[in-house]
Amino acid sequence: MRNVLQCILAIVCVVTVVLQNITFAIGQAEAVGQVRSASVGKVVFDFETEAEIKCWHDEHKTTISGKTLKRVRKFATSGHYSMEFCTPKWKKGMPQWPAFECVPPVRDWSGYDRLVFDVTNVSPERQMLLMFISDSHTKTRKGLHHRAALEPLSYTQVVVDIADGFRAKGIDSSDINVIHFFTTRPPADMCVYIDRMILLKKGDKLPLPNEGYKRDFIKLQAKALEKLKERIAANKKWVDDIRSKSDLPNWLIREYSNLQRGGVKLLNIVSGGELSMRSVIELPNMIREKISSFERAEGLGNLWQRFSAIAQSARPSGVARSDVIAGFATSMQKILPKQGKLDDEIKIARTISISLAKREKEAFQVVVIPYNSDLSSVSVKVGRLVNDKGVSFEGKNIRAVPMGYVKTKTVPPYGSSYVGWWPDPILDFMKEADVAKGVAQAFWVRVCADAGQQGGVYRGTLTVCEEGKPILQFAMSVRVYDFSVPARSPLPLAITFCPHDHPIAGTKSYQYKWRKEPEYPINIWKKHKRQWAEFLSDYYITFDSLYEYPGWSPYFEMLKELKEEGRLGRFSLGYFSPAPAESSKLKHWREKVIGRIKSRYERAKSDGLIDYAYIYGCDECTSDKFAGLERAAKLLKQAFPDVMVMTTSYDLSYGLESSVKSIDAWCPLIVNYDKNKADKARLAGKQVWWYICCSPHHPYPNMFVEYPAIEGRLLMGAMTAKYRPDGFLYYQISIWNSHRPITSGPFTDWDPRSWSNY
Repeated sequence: MRNVLQCILAIVCVVTVVLQNITFAIGQAEAVGQVRSASVGKVVFDFETEAEIKCWHDEHKTTISGKTLKRVRKFATSGHYSMEFCTPKWKKGMPQWPAFECVPPVRDWSGYDRLVFDVTNVSPERQMLLMFISDSHTKTRKGLHHRAALEPLSYTQVVVDIADGFRAKGIDSSDINVIHFFTTRPPADMCVYIDRMILLKKGDKLPLPNEGYKRDFIKLQAKALEKLKERIAANKKWVDDIRSKSDLPNWLIREYSNLQRGGVKLLNIVSGGELSMRSVIELPNMIREKISSFERAEGLGNLWQRFSAIAQSARPSGVARSDVIAGFATSMQKILPKQGKLDDEIKIARTISISLAKREKEAFQVVVIPYNSDLSSVSVKVGRLVNDKGVSFEGKNIRAVPMGYVKTKTVPPYGSSYVGWWPDPILDFMKEADVAKGVAQAFWVRVCADAGQQGGVYRGTLTVCEEGKPILQFAMSVRVYDFSVPARSPLPLAITFCPHDHPIAGTKSYQYKWRKEPEYPINIWKKHKRQWAEFLSDYYITFDSLYEYPGWSPYFEMLKELKEEGRLGRFSLGYFSPAPAESSKLKHWREKVIGRIKSRYERAKSDGLIDYAYIYGCDECTSDKFAGLERAAKLLKQAFPDVMVMTTSYDLSYGLESSVKSIDAWCPLIVNYDKNKADKARLAGKQVWWYICCSPHHPYPNMFVEYPAIEGRLLMGAMTAKYRPDGFLYYQISIWNSHRPITSGPFTDWDPRSWSNY
C-alpha cells in the first residue's frame, strides 16, 4: 500500500511540474513579446509574468521553503519587474547552501556563447550567488559551475562563458535541463534582485539596464552619498586645522583642493540626475574611491606632520630635498603604494630595530614617499653593523631591494577592499627604483643570520639615497639571539612546486599559443631547476609535487643533497586515484599506479630517503568514492608498507566512523579540522594534517594577494601551536598565467591571477 501511495504522489508531482511549465511557457511567450524589441539576444527569463517565478523550486521538489522568491516592481533592468530572492543570515544548524532551481523554458542554448543576467545586491554585506547549469544526462553538481561575488549595495552583470564551459564539462548545449542557483552561509540577511537573463552570441554587446533602473539604484546609495557629504565637510575642517599647525607641501595642498572639488561635483551631478547609466552602476565604486582618496590624503598629511618632528635629525646636512619622508613597516604589512590610509600602517621613528635567531631570516620595510616632485634611482643601503665588542654582522647577509607590485583587475570571489596595485613580488634583481610624488614605495630589507653569527646587538646606520647620494639616514640595530632555528621545518610539509598555467577568461586563446614559447614562465623555469630547488629549501619547502604532471618525477639528486645537509623535508612518490572494484579494471589500476610508483620507491630506498617519502591521492574525494579509496590505500600499504599514504578526501571522522581504515594520514581543510577527533584518530595510529587552497575565505586565514600577510604566520605559527596538526599541505605555489617573467618594476606586468579568478 505504501508503494502505491508513493507512486501516486510521484505522478501528482510530475503532473504539477508539467502544468507549471505549460503555464510558464504561455506567460513567457507573452513576456518575451513585451520586451523583445528592447532586448539583445535570446530571453530566458525577464520576470514580467508570475509564471516565471512559479517555475522555480527547491532541488528535486515543486515548492520553495526557508527562503522567498517574488516578482517585484523594483530594480528591473528590463521591463518593469525583477525576481527578488531573500534568505536569512546563516546560523549554526541552518542549511549551509540555500538554493532554488528550475527547468529553463529555453532549453536549446546551442549557437550562444554567453549567459548574461543582472543582479542587484541590496544587502549591506558582501554576498555570493553561485550556480550550476547542466543537461538532462549530467548530475547538477557535475555541470558548469559559476560564482558571482556581489559587493554591498551593488549592481553586477553576471557573464557566464557557456561555450567553453559546456565544452569543458561535456554538457549538451541543446538539452539544458537545470539552472540551479545557490548561496553559501550568508553573512547577513541576503536580498538580491535578478533580472534579464539572456543568451548572447559571439559579437553581441552586453546590454545596460533600462532608464527606469536609475531611480532605484541611486536611492540605494543614499547612505553612501551622505557619508561622502560628511567626509567632504570633515576633510575641509581637518585641512584647516592641520595647516594651522605646520606647513604642508604644495602638491598636497593642491591634492586636497582637487578632492574637495571632485567630491562636491559628484554630489551635484547625482542630485541633478545627470549621471549616465554606465556612471550610475559604477556609483558605489566612485563613492568608495572618493572616500578612500580623502583618507589617503589625510594619511599623507598626518605622516608629514609626524615626520616633521624628526626631519632635522634624519636629513644629512647639505641635502637639497626637503619634501621626502621615510617610515617603517613590518614584513607582515602590505603597504598599498597608491591607496590606503598610510598613517595607520607606517611607523615614523628615528631608529629601526629587528631581532632574529641564528639561521633565521627576518625582514622589515622602509617606505619612501616624495611629496612635491618625483625621485629617481632611489635605494636603501645598510652600513657596517658592529656589536659592543667590535664584532661585525656579515654585510652580505643584509639585502635591501624594491618591493614589486601586481595589478588586480576585479574583485575576486573572496572579496577585496581595493582593486589595483598590491605588493607581492620582492624584486631581488633590482637595487633601486624611481618613485613618483605621492607614491609610497616600499623597500624590503631582509636580514639573515648565519649559524655561526655571534649573539648580541649590532648597531649601524640605514640610509635612503637618490642616485647614490644620501637624502635620509636612520639608526639601525639587529639583535641576534644565542640559539639557532632548525635547518628544516619542524612541521612536515607537502607543497607542490610544479609550474603550469590555468588558462583564464580573456587570455585563453593567447595562452594556448604562449605554451609553445620558450620564454613562457612555465617553460623557462626548467633551465633553473636546481636554483629553484635551492631557493625553495631556503624557505623550508622541499622541491615536490602532490600530483603527477607530464615529465614529473621526484628530484632524487637534489633530495639526496638536501638530506646530507640536514635540510630535507617530505616528498611524494606519486599520486593515486580510487581503485575500481571490477577485476579487469583493478588489474589495470595496479599496473598503472603501483607499477609507476614502484621504481621510485626502490630508488628512494637505495638512496636512504624512504623515511621522508609519502604517497598522496584521491584529492578531495567524497563519500561515494570511499570504497575505491580504501581498496587503493590497502593495496598501496601492501606494496609499500613503510611509506605514509595520505589523502584530502572528505571523511570528517578521519577514518574512525567510515569504511576507510588503511589511510595513514588524513588531511582536512582547516575549517573541517577537529582537534578532539584528531586526537582520537592519533590514538588509533593515524596522522591528521590540515590544508588550505582556494578556500577557506575570511574569517579563516589564507595566502591570497589581497589578504594580510600576517595570516601566513598565524597559520604556520600560533594556529599550529594551538591546534597541533601533524603537517601542512598546500596544493600548488606555481600556477602562472603571465606571458613573461618579471624583468622590470616596481610596477610589474605580472598577472596575479592563478587558479580561475583567484
